[in-house]
Amino acid sequence: MALAKGCMLLSLCAVIAFCNAAANDEDADMPYEIGRGIYDMTGPAGEINFMGYANPAQTGRGIHLRQFARAFIIVDPNSKKRFAFVNIDGCMASQVVTLQVMDMLRVEFGSLYTADNVCITGTHTHSTPGGFFQYVLFDITSIG
Repeated sequence: MALAKGCMLLSLCAVIAFCNAAANDEDADMPYEIGRGIYDMTGPAGEINFMGYANPAQTGRGIHLRQFARAFIIVDPNSKKRFAFVNIDGCMASQVVTLQVMDMLRVEFGSLYTADNVCITGTHTHSTPGGFFQYVLFDITSIG
């Protein structure tokens, strides 16, 4: 599960970095600057337990659809305030992944992105890998 968690962390940071560059393109006719990005965060192809089924025997046996992280950054050109919204193809975002992404963003962008202007959420599918939570109840059945 460390590989899946690592892929997710890098995917989220990459998509926010890409959006950050796109959101800085200036256009005087637009009330907001908007950047968007998508990154393939598909993990291992098989023998991975899915999130939320609570059955360790129920594992993936190949890739039916790839999983992506999609991000949108909205910047108010007047106030320079910004908001980053990231949606992952996963059951949900976890606090530990969000905190680690915030640490990586702090290294890359300083105080530009904080818990006040970044939202990481999931599409809520049970057909993606589990094992990226800090809570035993979520991780025990996915052997996280």
